Amino acid sequence: MKELLEQTLPFWPDLKKEEQDLLIHRVSESFLEKGSMLHYGGKQCAGVQIIKEGQARVFITSPSGGEITLFRLVDGDVSILSAACMMRGLDIELDMEVETDSVICTIPKQVYKEISENNVKVKDYTMELLSEKFSDIMWLFNQYVFSNVASRLADTLLEHRALSGSDRLKITHDALARDLGTAREVVTRLLKQFQKDGIVKVSRGIIEILDVKKLGKV
Repeated sequence: MKELLEQTLPFWPDLKKEEQDLLIHRVSESFLEKGSMLHYGGKQCAGVQIIKEGQARVFITSPSGGEITLFRLVDGDVSILSAACMMRGLDIELDMEVETDSVICTIPKQVYKEISENNVKVKDYTMELLSEKFSDIMWLFNQYVFSNVASRLADTLLEHRALSGSDRLKITHDALARDLGTAREVVTRLLKQFQKDGIVKVSRGIIEILDVKKLGKV
């Protein structure tokens, strides 16, 4: 646990010995199967979470049931929004879907809050991480409002390519539609056009990227 905290928390060297020991002994480790769902918001506050192994998708859900993916977390990423309830004036409702079998470590909210209140380095890190995440979210909504769906689909395919390290993506049209906050039929129509243009090859459950440069220019 100490090694994980040293690698993922930039403020670790600035903590007192007793603060380090507190974190080491109070952090909990959980195994979550692929497809597990977690909800954050209101009175539900898990604490600060670290993805030790695996991949998760953080998203919001509309009243009608539609989804928009905000960002993904992979090995070594820290999720500060899972502890949003301990921050005054920050009221958000988020969901997280575990996309692969994952190991997630959680710093209890009270432990993190206590250390943050007594150590300016921790407080600075928290604000920096929050600012970074909200900048990402604002950029996403800017894309959602001002970019066309084809461009957003292209960006999403490139993101999945980077995550998987392969041009051959095992992903469904439904999953892409959830990422984009659009209908499955729209994704299917656009992928057919991409295939016609020689950018991708589509088969059941598989999308193969044939021309990365062309995809990046959509």
